[in-house]
Amino acid sequence: MKKLLLSWILFSIFIMQLAQAETICDSKFALADARFNLMMMVMSTEKAEQDQLKVEIDNASIELERVIEIMLNDENKTDDEQFTILLETWVEFKNTRETEIVPAIYAGNNMKAIEIATGVQAERMAVMNDTVQALNGDNCN
Repeated sequence: MKKLLLSWILFSIFIMQLAQAETICDSKFALADARFNLMMMVMSTEKAEQDQLKVEIDNASIELERVIEIMLNDENKTDDEQFTILLETWVEFKNTRETEIVPAIYAGNNMKAIEIATGVQAERMAVMNDTVQALNGDNCN
């Protein structure tokens, strides 16, 4: 009976770690997807393509925010500071995207959008990637 209980406890711990790893990987992939589609949108000059890329950006953003919420609510998380950095940086990143980059693209000012996307947004992206790596994101394939 003790062996069965111990096995169950070890299995449960393994499953929780696996679930957390998958969530971290999900955040890494959603973040990369949001950034990739934003850069594609910045380079696009066709309105229909821009609109489709914006949908992809929004979908990736929704997924990232869903995953961040799961990670924040995980009672087994070990580094609240890293999660706070990720969340705060994401909020800044998303706000700049929605209030500066996307409006510049739709106004036909892609050069301004590129400047922002490769400037402060690239710095924020590096912070978020480093944070995900610190949360064990280097174990993602």
